[in-house]
Amino acid sequence: MQLTLTEGKYHQVKRMLAATGHKVVQLHRCQIGEMTLGDELAPGQWRWLTAHELESLTRKP
Repeated sequence: MQLTLTEGKYHQVKRMLAATGHKVVQLHRCQIGEMTLGDELAPGQWRWLTAHELESLTRKP
């Protein structure tokens, strides 16, 4: 199942699904703002942001 939120609070997905009797087993964030997260990083790995990515995350609406 895929769920898209445009804005969320701490554990919002888990609380929403629990209210309907479902349990969240695993979550995967695939996008933050305009920045899409690729599959090249293993869990726990990180990488530096490009200048464009940093600007898109810190830009005020």
